[in-house]
Formats: sequence, C-alpha cells, structure tokens
Amino acid sequence: MFFDHFLENQLATWQTAKNNYDRLKYVLYRTINFDGFQIRIQHNPDRILSAVAKIDEASLKARACFLCKKNMPSEQQSFDYNPTLDIRVNPYPIFSRHYTVPAKQHIPQLISGHLGDMLDIARTYPEYTIFYNGPRSGASAPDHFHFQLAPRHEMPLETDVVHCPKETLLSAPDKILVVESIENYIRKNILIRSGNKELLEQTFAGILDIIGKVTPNDPEPMMNLFAWYEGEEWQIVLFPRRQHRPWQFFAEGDDNILFSPGCVDFAGLIISPRKADFNRLDAPLLQDLFGQLTLTNEEFNHLRSMISNSEINHLIAKS
Repeated sequence: MFFDHFLENQLATWQTAKNNYDRLKYVLYRTINFDGFQIRIQHNPDRILSAVAKIDEASLKARACFLCKKNMPSEQQSFDYNPTLDIRVNPYPIFSRHYTVPAKQHIPQLISGHLGDMLDIARTYPEYTIFYNGPRSGASAPDHFHFQLAPRHEMPLETDVVHCPKETLLSAPDKILVVESIENYIRKNILIRSGNKELLEQTFAGILDIIGKVTPNDPEPMMNLFAWYEGEEWQIVLFPRRQHRPWQFFAEGDDNILFSPGCVDFAGLIISPRKADFNRLDAPLLQDLFGQLTLTNEEFNHLRSMISNSEINHLIAKS
C-alpha cells in the first residue's frame, strides 16, 4: 500500500517520528466496561503537548503554525491529495499508522465547505477512518484546517455503531439515507449513513444548522466528526458538544485530571498522557467527565425533535 511505503520512508529518514512510533509499541491500555459497550484507555506520554495545547488567540499568534508547509521540519515529507489538501505522517501518533491531512493554505478549522473533501478521502482510502476536531473541540491547531486519518476499527466507535441499540431519527424510502443515534452511550451522537453523496452533504448541512440553534455556535457548533466508507455507503458520526474541557482539567492538586478530549476520546479510546490519570479513570468518573462536555438530555431531546420535524424530511422525500 502507498501509505505503508510513505510511512516507512518517513521513519527511515525522520528520527523524531521514528522514536515516537517506536515508543507507541509500549503504551499501556486498560478497558472499562459499560452497559453494552467498552471504553479503552491508552497511556501515551507523548500526547502531553496536544492535551495541554493553548488555543486562545494570543497563544496561536505567538507560535509558528506547525501545519503550514513552510514550518515543517526538514525531514518531514508531504504529498498532494488534491489541489487544496496535503497528507503527512503525524509525528506524535496515537495509532501505528496516523496521518494528518492539512489544507495547503493557512485557513481556519471550520468544516463548512469541506465535508465533500472528507467524504472523498473516506472513499479513496476505505481502509481508514477520517476525523475532524472542531476548533473548540480538541483541535490543537484551530487556526489551520486539517483532518486526521486512522486505520479502520482502531476505535471502539466503529464496532459500537454496528452492535449498540440505536434510535432512528429520519429514514428515507428504501433507506437511501438514515439518521440515527446510539442510545445510552454517555456521549450524545448523531449517525448519518447513505451512498448518495449529495444527499449526505445536504442532510449534514441541515443538521449542523439545527445544532447551531441548540448549542454555542461561534465560530461553528462544537463537535467531533468522523467518516468512513464501507459497503458502497458512507457513515458519518457526529458528536455535538457544549464544552471543551471539564472543571477537573483546571482544578488544583488531587482534583486535577488532564482530560481534554478530541475525536479519538469521544470514539471510545481515551488518550491519557499522565500515568496517575490512566490509573484513576473508571466508569463513574468518565460518565462525569463526558457528562460535562456532551449535550444534556434536555438539549439532545430538543435537538432530536428539531431534526425529526425539520425541512430535512422534505429533502429526503425528493430523493
């Protein structure tokens, strides 16, 4: 596979990346059982900088953007995916094959106008899951647009989407498009699947507009977003959020927990840079932490009602 050769070449010539990928072989894992699903925890000290990244405007302006091509390390390589996006090896990996897909231009991390690219990449590389951290939802470079790629089925979410009980919110005739939600998942979620790209893009735009009416919408609704392609259709998973970090992130002393989740964490693979946090996390604590960040039951019930009764139904009816 081209990706495998690209990674091998980078690890042969880029010592920093090689060291980090070598250390990834020795990270620790724990599994926490919930009712009907599991969450895994990875102790990965190399992810400390991402977890504590300062994303306020002053901090972003004070540092050189590490996703701009002019600031890449001399050893780092990049290849064109299309006229607007590159693909590069992520030098601080969570997965044995971990790639970043940054925009060629220094443009903000906003999904509007880019979902089509996300779907195209998912179809081009069906052995990978593509994901997007919103600018206030885990992106460590919210000033530079980018996706990330991980091998399929590395995150529990992809299994849960198949096996966990789901509620149907919308369904087109012959199920050309289905909008669902995994029930009792401690992270409120919306699933959209279809083999019709245009309908999928229009439906996503409609749902995102509705979310913006329920949750903070500056500069876009807080969210973590996934897509993959399998069986001639795309699956999109969206986690709307109301907060970036829980109170424990800012606490002092024994109350402090370095929990700053992005896509991978919301997908059921918690990245824990500190050993103390790795040992401490359990089901009740994760329910509390995620409960502060995901939508409340009231907010999500309102959102579900708005989706079920929205004009998206007319769009589906015309399909």
